[in-house]
Amino acid sequence: MAGYLPKEWSGKRIAVRFGTGRGFDARLVGDNAGGITVEPIKEEEDAEEERPRSAFVPWTAVRYIQLLE
Repeated sequence: MAGYLPKEWSGKRIAVRFGTGRGFDARLVGDNAGGITVEPIKEEEDAEEERPRSAFVPWTAVRYIQLLE
């Protein structure tokens, strides 16, 4: 994936999908030339966890990103 995501997407809910077809929904924290930083959105069952964790996903792993909001 070449380039950066629109600044308006920051903090919004996105769907991240990989070449395998698998993926997850997350809140976009930021992006740069190397990839994206996201906070995975917790399922209701996992709501007990106090603070969301962030994860870095390199562009080379991403098939596509879709804005959900």
